Amino acid sequence: MIMNLPETINLLQGTDSTFDFSTGNTLPLVARPWALHHWTLQTAEAPWLFNARHRRLRGLRLTHQPSPWMFDYASLTLLPFTGPALETPELQASAYSLEDSVLNPHYLRVKLMRYGITMEMSPTERGAILVMHFRPDETPRLSFYFDGEHELRQIAPESVGGRSLNRNSDLPEDYGLSFIGRFSAPVESVTRMPLGGYVEFARGTTRVELRLAGSLISDAIAAETFRRELDNRSLEMIREEGAQVWTKFLGRFEIEADSPEQCRLFYSCLYRCLLFPRFLDEIGENGKICHRSPYDGEVHSGSLCADCGFWDVYRTQLPLLTWAYPDITRRMMDAWLNACRQSGWSPKWPSPGPRHCMIGTHFDIYVADVISQGLIDWDVEAAFTYLWKDATELSDNPCFGREGLQEYLKLGFVAADKTVYSLSSTLDYAYDDFCVAQVARFLGKEKEAAQLFERAGNYRHVFDSKTGFMRPRLADGSWVEPFREFGWGGPYVEGGPWQHAFNVPHDPEGLAALYGGPAALCGKLDTMLTMEPRYEAGHYGFEIHEATEMALAGFGQYAHSNQPVHAYLFLYALMGDTAKTSHWVHRVCRELYSIDDFPGDEDNGEMAAWYIWASLGLYPQCPGKPGFVHFEPLLRRVTVRVPERDEVVIVREG
Repeated sequence: MIMNLPETINLLQGTDSTFDFSTGNTLPLVARPWALHHWTLQTAEAPWLFNARHRRLRGLRLTHQPSPWMFDYASLTLLPFTGPALETPELQASAYSLEDSVLNPHYLRVKLMRYGITMEMSPTERGAILVMHFRPDETPRLSFYFDGEHELRQIAPESVGGRSLNRNSDLPEDYGLSFIGRFSAPVESVTRMPLGGYVEFARGTTRVELRLAGSLISDAIAAETFRRELDNRSLEMIREEGAQVWTKFLGRFEIEADSPEQCRLFYSCLYRCLLFPRFLDEIGENGKICHRSPYDGEVHSGSLCADCGFWDVYRTQLPLLTWAYPDITRRMMDAWLNACRQSGWSPKWPSPGPRHCMIGTHFDIYVADVISQGLIDWDVEAAFTYLWKDATELSDNPCFGREGLQEYLKLGFVAADKTVYSLSSTLDYAYDDFCVAQVARFLGKEKEAAQLFERAGNYRHVFDSKTGFMRPRLADGSWVEPFREFGWGGPYVEGGPWQHAFNVPHDPEGLAALYGGPAALCGKLDTMLTMEPRYEAGHYGFEIHEATEMALAGFGQYAHSNQPVHAYLFLYALMGDTAKTSHWVHRVCRELYSIDDFPGDEDNGEMAAWYIWASLGLYPQCPGKPGFVHFEPLLRRVTVRVPERDEVVIVREG
């Protein structure tokens, strides 16, 4: 095991991405695990804030962006400079050498070549310390850039404060970032500009420290955070503390790899798994945890989580946190219950508040999985209230509940002439129902459980034995015609018939029966993995990046760049052919993952967690049911040490 774990991480993995092609769509995030604020280098306009190929740096950004598809909120960008102040970050930007920079989860160092300035930074949970080194014959300046409404003011000879109100969704009117920054040198002047402003220091000042704390609640809480996390603390102290925190969480996995590169890849993926969901927790003047709600705008006691798309992460990342970080999961369950109480529904894609994005109510799956893994010392009964609501009540707000639920309850499937993504929704709702039933059974609600277990078989209503595919149906019960085997979109979310052919994680035996038995199901998988990667744009009207990535991956119709297929390779093992699972999983790991790239959108730890599970030789094929699929591990040996649990040792044979 490499002892200095944080320095093995490649923060640039997945950052060479564009709108048209994703190798991760990630940011090089410098942050504490699950922290309120993240920090990243910024080289371009939002939402594609950074690309590893860019050679000019616009600054260091305090960001809350979980994905370029979800956009940023409550952000600000800092750029030290000398000479004339220009109107935009693009004009003020400086050349920098990424190769000569240091990017670790707990520490950053970069040189702005245009100005001869070196920046160092280390984050806390809710703030950071920035040290800037200037030439002795210049007048040092520091820009504050904002993407929306803002305020920058001097509050003391060595301090500034302000507000950043850029929003990414329908949030309370004044929901944003309050910040306070204290410098190690007196501020000579504050100049305001349309996109922000800049502070100036005395000519000849060669070193300036900025300690900056940010709050989503108030100026007073920002000041309290400053006192708790930054006051009288040096860069070296905060950097060392950050290294210890990351080592503590990364070090739960001790591995023996086949090469240093494999070791770096494993821990780089694990780092991605520990960034989200984000805790919006702050500490009040009374020393107790509180948060500002993006749902009602009020300040509440206790925890709250955000920036988590349950459709994306229920398959791999959340089960990994539940398994290896149960202490964090317990805290998250209380936080998610607060989100339920404040919104009246279970969360779907909070960023930070409710968003209309993706399908299903997969918080249902998360709750069932937490229970299945033995974490029951929290208010499960309260959670079930919202799960039952997901399964039985219509919502007039697409940010909550299940679209097309009325037809689903009446017909046993979501009707394609009533609801977009109807086929995918039918399959997802059947699985959601299964998981709600699991929770009902745990609570002794047998009547509700029986009703939902019956509905969990609704996937059979959309299987067409003549074509051998899951197909959409109209409200009158007829199939949608013509059947387009390679058509993407419409009834199928981010894919087509092939990418949704096996999406029945809760009943692999029933799925196999539809296809004619285990051998026939495996044969269908063989075809999917080896055939031509044909596709049609469908209702999207253009080639979405997931289709491009599938075409170039070399795995037929198996589109690993997106989540729907991620459990499919493990069906071989469930059907009795574990060797074939091992073969294809190892190929995906070796051919589609690298220290620089992911196979597609990384999505807040999901794509990275898939690699972690593959490395362990385990897979949570059906979150919500106990146990894992077992196959040959990618790593030689893994030891997993989790507080309050027995040590787990995994050894590869041969």
